[in-house]
Amino acid sequence: MVDNNALLARIADLEHRLGVVEDREEIARLQNNWGYLIDNRMFAEMADLFCEDAPSIEIGRRGAYIGKPRIHRFLEEILGGGRWGLLKDEIINHMQLQFVITVAPDRQTAKARARALIHGDSPPGGDRMLWAEGLYENDYVKEGGAWKIKRIWWVPNFYFMVPGFDSRVYQSGPASEDFPPDRPSHPDAPGLGRGFPPFHYPHPVTGRPLPASPVSRPADKS
Repeated sequence: MVDNNALLARIADLEHRLGVVEDREEIARLQNNWGYLIDNRMFAEMADLFCEDAPSIEIGRRGAYIGKPRIHRFLEEILGGGRWGLLKDEIINHMQLQFVITVAPDRQTAKARARALIHGDSPPGGDRMLWAEGLYENDYVKEGGAWKIKRIWWVPNFYFMVPGFDSRVYQSGPASEDFPPDRPSHPDAPGLGRGFPPFHYPHPVTGRPLPASPVSRPADKS
């Protein structure tokens, strides 16, 4: 004889487990978007990843900033120096690794720990490259049915400069004349000095298209 109560409980348990898996995937996607946006100094788009209810950010020993307007200003003025996007030959790579995502039992909040490896030549033109590494311990909240960042907290373990770096951006070899390609490569972004593959997806929170190329301009003060 089938125990309907036990069957219903089993179904509910499986639905909950599946929901947690989906939550982890969405949170990882959200945080990975953060990495790609900071790579390209897309500060307004980064601020849009945060929730509305008292979000915060703390990077290094700069202290914590609370609320989306102050987070936006911190990103653009302190991290960004008043400009959005990349200068010609500017390189920033923000690689996030070793994610451990913990979803609360009610699936309304979550935490994640990750490691970030960073290197770049921002601003370009020097002969040294920055290398840095540190740990994220972040909070997330489900707001309006979507996962958003509640808190970004990054604690660096080291920063150091590697000498002898040539900041010019080198492309790969040219198209073969002996075995020509079927179509040419995607054109370079003139302001970057290199190619930039456009994002295939919209902003994960706003749903707006992401810029096709992060060519530097003055930061948006809105």
